[in-house]
Amino acid sequence: PSAALTNAVARFRPDPGVLVQHFGVDVMAVFRMLAALPDLGAGLVVCDGSGTLVFRKPAEGFALPRFGAACPLWPLYTALGRPMSPVMGDVIMAGRTPRRYRTYALCQPRFPQGFAGPQVVEAAMLVLPLDPGIGTDAPAAEIGTSCRICPRQGCVARREPSIMSEGA
Repeated sequence: PSAALTNAVARFRPDPGVLVQHFGVDVMAVFRMLAALPDLGAGLVVCDGSGTLVFRKPAEGFALPRFGAACPLWPLYTALGRPMSPVMGDVIMAGRTPRRYRTYALCQPRFPQGFAGPQVVEAAMLVLPLDPGIGTDAPAAEIGTSCRICPRQGCVARREPSIMSEGA
């Protein structure tokens, strides 16, 4: 219930690991519950094993690609390469007013046809906006929405030219 979740977030912060223990549910369930709380302004993205975004719920100010691939520097893709290893980190989204976010990501395998069938993986990333000044001493990855519209110059992960003029 949302009242129980709101109380738990007030008590423990929106830390998915702590909330998993508190409620005794799966990490992906906690991600969905937190993304549904209106006061957090949280977002959630989910991708399949190919990296294709299959679910998009944008966080406040965190632009998601409408079509095509997302930024390869997103922690979502780090998690996809390390199944069952939680990934937490701060990111700064490129834009006119860069904003800092705390991300939590996890990739989990599923076996829809049992152990004899193929393993299917799914990764999810919870995106929480941080208030200005919070966590500014911690390192943060500089990311974009997707290469085609990212204004960052000299990105080591760029896979196609940007259509944007000079930017952040």
